[in-house]
Amino acid sequence: MNVSFELVNGNYKALENITFSVYPNEVVGIVGESGCGKSLTSQAILSVLPKNAILEYEKMEYKQVSLRGLRDKDWREIRGKDISMIFQEPMSALNPLITVGKQIAEVLKVHTSHSKDEIKKQTIEMMKKVGLPRAEELYKTYPHQLSGGMQQRVAIAIALIADPDLIIADEPTTALDVTIQAQILALLKKIKSEQKSSMIFISHDWGVIRNICDRVLVMYAGHIVEEGAVSEILKNPKHPYTKSLIQSIPDHRKRGMELFTIPGKVPSLQDRKIGVCPFADRCFHRFDACHIEMPMTKEIEGTHTVKCHLYTKGAGLTS
Repeated sequence: MNVSFELVNGNYKALENITFSVYPNEVVGIVGESGCGKSLTSQAILSVLPKNAILEYEKMEYKQVSLRGLRDKDWREIRGKDISMIFQEPMSALNPLITVGKQIAEVLKVHTSHSKDEIKKQTIEMMKKVGLPRAEELYKTYPHQLSGGMQQRVAIAIALIADPDLIIADEPTTALDVTIQAQILALLKKIKSEQKSSMIFISHDWGVIRNICDRVLVMYAGHIVEEGAVSEILKNPKHPYTKSLIQSIPDHRKRGMELFTIPGKVPSLQDRKIGVCPFADRCFHRFDACHIEMPMTKEIEGTHTVKCHLYTKGAGLTS
């Protein structure tokens, strides 16, 4: 999958050769700094890209059915029912002029032929399931009358009410305090266990990724640079970018020590160099090949892969 943007001064590639699968009852994490393409990947999957975006792909399938060339009408039947999304900021995702109960119920209204009474009944049941107290009363409240944690639970209820097979969670705990974050993560893990849904979980927080995900994709500047089981990546990271991200994690054992930071920043669309390693300018281990050609993806072991010249042209990178 490739995504590029038509800007005033040219066409710029934002995602390049993004390929991955999500298996039944699996949580796949996508991790990386802001601007690496995590949220854009989720938007491309649901075909909700900005108007100036160009999506190209050879194959995109849901349950072995091609999603290529679907009309808007077809996508409306899929979104919310088969594939749903939990957004990063619930206050932005929720309509401030409609009560939360009606916003949750709207999904059933669109995707089922249930009666009004049955829709309201199932909506209240879902509100209780996601941990909203006094569901009957909250049904008639507006988003601004709820706390951030309760707003996020409403957003989760909207995503779950039609029992989707795949849930995309785009940094759903970022704007919440640590206590509420833990409650939301526990809720999502419970949902995965009870509903057997698959999930794509987008985050920049390795602690959250470790808590909920089975497998993780590490993204940098529109590329997947490493992929593997979460436990394997955390124990045995291969790509210099992955190693740097993990080294940057705050730890009580580092108290009083200067925290590690990755030099530089993620390049903007206009500043990205085509056909070379996207991380070369920030990498401590770069050599000539990194500035000349794009590295190939190398299988390390099993499902653990890395996209780095160190493993195709160099001697590898030791811990």
